Amino acid sequence: MQVLPNAHRWMTLPFFIAIAGFWFSYWSVFSTVPFHQHLHGLTATLWFLLVIIQPWLIWRGSLKLHRKLGFIGLFGAGGVVFSALQIVTNNLSNESLSPVLRYGLTWGDFLFLAGFAHAVIMGVLNSKNTPVHARYMIASAFWALLPALSRLIYFPLVIVFGFPPPLSFINVIHVSVGLSLGVLAFLIIRDYRTDGRVYASYVLVAAGTLWFGLTVRYMGEATWWISFCDSLL
Repeated sequence: MQVLPNAHRWMTLPFFIAIAGFWFSYWSVFSTVPFHQHLHGLTATLWFLLVIIQPWLIWRGSLKLHRKLGFIGLFGAGGVVFSALQIVTNNLSNESLSPVLRYGLTWGDFLFLAGFAHAVIMGVLNSKNTPVHARYMIASAFWALLPALSRLIYFPLVIVFGFPPPLSFINVIHVSVGLSLGVLAFLIIRDYRTDGRVYASYVLVAAGTLWFGLTVRYMGEATWWISFCDSLL
């Protein structure tokens, strides 16, 4: 029996959210952005594509190709993490962002990168436990999704209402956190009803997402965190 036979269809949604969310800050200005931003944007996009292709290959019964792409995907995941660390220092020096956003979003970058790396590593370590492996790979996309979802909500508000929009970016983050938690709660409940178990991968990404939503403003104003971030520049 196949695990999550429709996963490849459902995972197209995070992919399109990622593309649309970063449309104005990356894809629409593709020819003008620096190399490190290309490195991050393209490796992250390839990872989102991978979490669509891999379950599709299982659905098609192409296990050997699935394993080969999984091995290649490890280098892609490493590229996502490495390039994101380059983006962090760039964001810290972005004077167009308020200090609360600069340091609060940097906190989120570190938190989500750690969660993404953990999900990938645990997915590899559980490669022979298909239900656990599949959910860690899905969770990796959720760790990387919140920044795109927040932008997807915020920029249309700016277009429609002008700047500043009715909701601040911090408010939009809270909305995005709520939406993400709703989807994760659905997945957790679905697994419990069908498999009789709760998978740690979803619980961890839900806890990390909630923690970020609760702490983003505090971390954006915390002097100890600001001092640490400034030391990275």
